[in-house]
Amino acid sequence: MKITTTAIIAASSVAGLATPTVAADYQDIRHQVEVPHGERQVTAVYQPKTMVSYRQVGNMTPNRPSTARCMWKAEISVERHLQAPAGQGSHVVRSLVPTKLIEGSTNGRCAQGKEQVSSALARRTDEVRSHVLAVAAEDRNALMAELSIAQGNPAG
Repeated sequence: MKITTTAIIAASSVAGLATPTVAADYQDIRHQVEVPHGERQVTAVYQPKTMVSYRQVGNMTPNRPSTARCMWKAEISVERHLQAPAGQGSHVVRSLVPTKLIEGSTNGRCAQGKEQVSSALARRTDEVRSHVLAVAAEDRNALMAELSIAQGNPAG
């Protein structure tokens, strides 16, 4: 039993395991628009949501050069938050497509390279902001259609 467990652990460390985590990056990026909805205004707020996955490849053996690398992918989706004026409705959240993919790698173990990944993502803030604006622009017609349906006027 001990040999089997050791073999499974060794195979997992060599092959690498993808470990997704939610990143708190880009919280300061938001795009807000006011949209007419009947006799009131609805606020649509577009914000990025980042999911980073890590995959360890290679190994670190004693008395040998390390071949360990951390391969990472950050998938950035955009969430649309609809907010009606206080007391006049609810808050609705929807994830929009397309998502943006940012990839990279760092030397060593993933556990030690997460700060480097955060720094790499921070350097791409302008790119993420442009993605949020593009998704918001593409969403305009769908948003207006959804509000029209919610108002009881499906023809638009």
